[in-house]
Amino acid sequence: MARYAATVESAATLAADTGFAWLNPISTVGCKLRRVTAGIITTTAVVPTSQQVVLGIARATNAGTTPGGLVTPAKLDPNSAAASCTFATTYATPPTLTSPDQYKVAFNSQSGVDLPFELLEEFIVAASANAGLAFLNRDIALPTNHKLVLAVEWEE
Repeated sequence: MARYAATVESAATLAADTGFAWLNPISTVGCKLRRVTAGIITTTAVVPTSQQVVLGIARATNAGTTPGGLVTPAKLDPNSAAASCTFATTYATPPTLTSPDQYKVAFNSQSGVDLPFELLEEFIVAASANAGLAFLNRDIALPTNHKLVLAVEWEE
C-alpha cells in the first residue's frame, strides 16, 4: 500500500466543537489512517497559553458539499501513484458526523500528541464517497491567536 501525508493549520481562535480538516476517500478507494500528530502554535511570537485541548476524530456519514482548501498530499514513497483520497479544510456544508467521536485525545497546548494507528490499532475508512474522517477541536475554544496544527498519514 502507498502511504501519504498532509499537514494543515486551523483558523486562529478556533471555536469549540468545530471541524477544521477532513480526510475523504472516493467510492472505489478507501484508506487506513496510520498516524495523527497535533500541536498548538500561536500567530504571534509568544508561548502558547497552557490549557488542555481535545482533538476529536469523527466518522463522516455523507460527503458534504463544496470542499475547499484542498491540500495536496505528499507521497512518502516517491514511486507511488498520486493519492486518491483528498484532504480538505473547508466545506460549504460540512459532512454529517457520527456521534460520539470515534476517537478523542486530550493534550496540553504547550506540548503535542503523536498517535500511531499501526498493526493492531487499525483505523479503516471505507471506500465510499459518503465515508471519511473529520478532525475537530472539542470542548474548549482555542485562545486568541492560537492554531491547531495537524499532520495526518494514511495508506491506500
